[in-house]
Amino acid sequence: MLDSFKKLIIGDMEEKRAYKQMMKRVDALPKDYRFAFRKIQHYMFTVGPPGGDMTIFTDLTMFTDLVDLFEASAAEGRQVLDVIGSDVGKFCDEFMRASGANTETLREKLNKEVMARFNKEGQ
Repeated sequence: MLDSFKKLIIGDMEEKRAYKQMMKRVDALPKDYRFAFRKIQHYMFTVGPPGGDMTIFTDLTMFTDLVDLFEASAAEGRQVLDVIGSDVGKFCDEFMRASGANTETLREKLNKEVMARFNKEGQ
């Protein structure tokens, strides 16, 4: 009960740790990538996903994918504008749309977990 109360008041500490670790990775990016990430993140939180599918914000997958992309691109020596293009808003919209397409909905996840459990126990 104490854990539930702490989670209600403070929030999920694991999620906060994961977010802080991701932001440390962002801080380690080259200056231009770091600037672009923060602007893109702000845009995504402000505008939201195209089509209103808010499930992409249920975890950090979309942002960690963006950090992965930026780290790989920086390691290859590419300029940030070569990665995101000149229409950054379009890049953000497409990135969010692609993340939403790959994200399993909560309904699908629930069905999958329940079916996996019953299939295991049924054997």
